[in-house]
Amino acid sequence: MHTDLPLKENSTDKLGRHPFAYEIASGLVKSFKDNNESIVLGINGTWGSGKSTLLNFIINEVEDISTSINQEIIVLRFNPWMFSGQKELQNVFLRELILKLKNNSEKLKNASKKIAEFLEYLNWVNYVHSGAGEALKSLKNIFKKAGKEKELSELKKEIDNILIESKVKLYITIDDIDRLTPNEITDIFQLIKLNGNFANTIFILAYDQNVVQTALENQFGENGKKYIEKIVQVDYTLPSISKEDISRLFIDNLNILFNEDEIIDKIKELNESIKSEPFINFFSSLRDIYRFNNSIKLRLPSIVNELNILDFLLIESLRVFDQKAYKFIIDNKESLVYKSDNNINNFNFRSNNNEQSTDAFIESIDFNDLIKQILKRLFIVDSSYSFNSNTPDDLIRGKRVANESYFNRYFNLQLSNFDIQEYVFESFINENSAEENEDILKNVQEKGQLFQFLNWVKIKSKGCDEYRQQKIIESILIYSKNLPHKKGMFWGIGSDLTTVLHYASDMLYDINDIEVRRKLILSHLESNVSFASFYLGDRILYANEQSENGKLYSSNEWYYLFKFEKESDLEFIEKILSKRNSIAKDLFDNILIKNEFLAEDEIGLILDTVYKNYNEHYEANFDKLIENDHDLVKYVWLSIKRSWMTSNSKVGYQLAEYQLYPELDKEAIKSRFDSLNSADFDENENKIISLFKKAYDDGFEEKKYYDIETLEEMGKW
Repeated sequence: MHTDLPLKENSTDKLGRHPFAYEIASGLVKSFKDNNESIVLGINGTWGSGKSTLLNFIINEVEDISTSINQEIIVLRFNPWMFSGQKELQNVFLRELILKLKNNSEKLKNASKKIAEFLEYLNWVNYVHSGAGEALKSLKNIFKKAGKEKELSELKKEIDNILIESKVKLYITIDDIDRLTPNEITDIFQLIKLNGNFANTIFILAYDQNVVQTALENQFGENGKKYIEKIVQVDYTLPSISKEDISRLFIDNLNILFNEDEIIDKIKELNESIKSEPFINFFSSLRDIYRFNNSIKLRLPSIVNELNILDFLLIESLRVFDQKAYKFIIDNKESLVYKSDNNINNFNFRSNNNEQSTDAFIESIDFNDLIKQILKRLFIVDSSYSFNSNTPDDLIRGKRVANESYFNRYFNLQLSNFDIQEYVFESFINENSAEENEDILKNVQEKGQLFQFLNWVKIKSKGCDEYRQQKIIESILIYSKNLPHKKGMFWGIGSDLTTVLHYASDMLYDINDIEVRRKLILSHLESNVSFASFYLGDRILYANEQSENGKLYSSNEWYYLFKFEKESDLEFIEKILSKRNSIAKDLFDNILIKNEFLAEDEIGLILDTVYKNYNEHYEANFDKLIENDHDLVKYVWLSIKRSWMTSNSKVGYQLAEYQLYPELDKEAIKSRFDSLNSADFDENENKIISLFKKAYDDGFEEKKYYDIETLEEMGKW
């Protein structure tokens, strides 16, 4: 942390001020070596420009040069800001001077006594707040009352003689004048006016001329600059720090600001980019740099991996230097963050809130050009997909504030309960085994974040090597067994399982070798017996049907597994078919032997596949699935669900004879249902029984759909 203290040693000079200090010091020592004159020298510079540091350098050089020529000197460093609020700064100054003279030179003990006498009879308050004539009259009265006949000028002359005879040069620095109140600034210049012509005395003042000038004008109603010129004989103005030096100093300081190696490395990687960022224009002094760096030293380490560092620096600069702009961003999140059109067909239509509208919004607000430049740097997103443009995916990969999901991180500096830490993505993509990644996916699924997580993994892993891409796909496929299949609409669209497998399909694109893609899928099917594995094989077979009909496009699932070469594709599909069927039989047997649970929509697909490919096995074992009347109702329901439709937000079900799973006999079912006591079944089971009886009575008519709640016909389709 930087404490804003001025530099003391010449070796620590960061702004090249030391040669300037040496020039001033050398001129002072040499010019006043052989005379007894006094001088008041001014160092003018803006707040934080390094005036105090320059004062230290000057005095260091004065001391060194004076020692080299055997010139005895005494230095009084007077900082009136340390005594700010005290009414009589003149008295404070003279007491400080008395102590300095008494403690530093035998030759000047008499001078200290005379100055004490000078102080005893000096009514500084009257002098400041009265006209000069009234002040002198008041002083004479004080002298007379004390029995003193001397004029003030005579007492001062005696002090001058002592200083001259001692041959000691007295250097008095007065710093931080511009930090004082206007009245105190006036007091200081009156003090110098009264004491600035002591013999062998050099006053060096440090101030911001604009601040002092305004204070003097308010006090005296005259030209403040001319008033300063009457008192200060020589004025030096500190040159402003160049933008190049500011940028260099900021980067140098930033590189040594943190102790954590990880942060140091990240900062150094961004050095060149940081130099060109507009927030650098907030810095006009080292004090600005230290103030900013102290802030980021406290705030960045806890969340460095969760943010884009450049965006963080830009936003933090607004927080430190322009609170109004910082609050504006928070209050106008919805107008600033990027919003894409989530078009169901994924045609990538441009959003209405694109870069043109955001640019117009920023231009319309009442901020200066620097603030607007920073806002545009943060929130203008060129999503034109042209060369060098930023895509919406880049916002996620870059952890940019313009992404709606990342925005709050920059202002809370913490993650919400529903946010995912960056190290989780990093581990998932680059470090973990597929089994470890399964645990991560379970965790994000419990928080309802699975699809956002997979979408960001897909985006963030873009450009990773193929080994990592394979591991990610393998992780997704392994985890898929935890997701039940429930058809939300035709073909299972809307099912969590279908959605997750779709991510795996898309990511195959990033593996260049199609044989590697195929091997990855076949290896998974070889080692995993689950409905998800069966369903994966089934979806690939469906993609093959589309391919054979010339309807498989790059936007379709599993497109990247096909060479569109008949022999090669046929060999691969035969392997998929064999594995799909084998898994279906194993799952069928698991239901029989282990009574393993499968969701309704899952059982139906398994039964169809086993009956078609293992007919004898199916017929020999189907009756074992139905151990009681509740099981019978369940399999009738699975038969009913094989054909349904929607109309006016209602769902209609058909039950034609062909829908009944093989080994389900309609007459046997009717006879059994007629004998049941409805009280032994729950409400939904009774609805299924009633719909079966209604369809039976209607002759299992095809294309006739019923409202299962009322058994009313919903029409023919």
